[in-house]
Amino acid sequence: MKKVFVTGGSGFVGQNIIPILISNGFEVYAIARSDKSAKFVQKLGAKAIKDDLTDLSIATKNALKECDYVLHSAAHMDFTYDPKPFMDLNVKTTQNLLKFSKEADIKKFIYISAAPVVPGSPIVNLAEDQAGKGLPTALYPRTKAIGEQKVLEANSTDFQTLSLRPPAIWGPNNHHLEDLMKIVTNGKWRWIGGGEQILSTIHVKNLGNAILSAFESNIGGQAYFVTDGERRSMKSFFKGILEAQGLNLGDKTLPLWIAKFAASTTEKIWKLFYIKSRPPIAPLMIRLMGNEFSVSDEKARKELGYKNSITIDEGIEELRKKR
Repeated sequence: MKKVFVTGGSGFVGQNIIPILISNGFEVYAIARSDKSAKFVQKLGAKAIKDDLTDLSIATKNALKECDYVLHSAAHMDFTYDPKPFMDLNVKTTQNLLKFSKEADIKKFIYISAAPVVPGSPIVNLAEDQAGKGLPTALYPRTKAIGEQKVLEANSTDFQTLSLRPPAIWGPNNHHLEDLMKIVTNGKWRWIGGGEQILSTIHVKNLGNAILSAFESNIGGQAYFVTDGERRSMKSFFKGILEAQGLNLGDKTLPLWIAKFAASTTEKIWKLFYIKSRPPIAPLMIRLMGNEFSVSDEKARKELGYKNSITIDEGIEELRKKR
């Protein structure tokens, strides 16, 4: 049986991906920091490895020796401005896990990156070879980009590494959707710039298919955008998933220039006073939601053989049934 070591198993992505891996013949070892997380991943069918990602121990080293593959999906994702948690989890942990994986003779290391690791805005149907060479400015995509660089640089004939770059990930048990529902319920939702800009997305089941395709491939040292394969406006997409939850987002808008000004001003205040809490608006939010952010996954479909397992409409219907 194929054995895979998974990080982020108790998170939104991990809890959806672990059952997909198991149903496709993988035995899953999932790192868990707390007893609660350990019980959770065990309930999903994984073997829990008690350890701290930011301070990996012999427990992880021993577990890696039992495995053939690594799926590194854990990340610190936020709009805050304290660099330490981003560097610790997105960069340092990735470097340490790469080192331990090579020492354990892992065959393939799959890194769940993020589409915003490419710089620039707007992003319009961008292919991998069209991306700029610099780093984005916001801490989350910047540190994910650095982590991705470390992963791809580690690729060799004996240790294949590969990076998947999903855009907005959605699906069941998504705590980000719960945050969005609170904003809508409180009447604070506004369509930045009108909401007609295209937003690339990927359902977590489709991400699962991309991961399986990556494990089955004999390719290393490459990064791939993976999406739902559909071009939909932000308004069309979010109205669909929120209406499936019985909520109406309405049509109130916020001009893009006002949103940019508010985000820039807020950023200056948060940095000036070293505020560690999440700001109400941030430049990264504007980059991803105020302008078009769409990428092409043609390369993944051609080289990895990636195919969707679910359409956006089917995913929305699933959410409606689970309401």
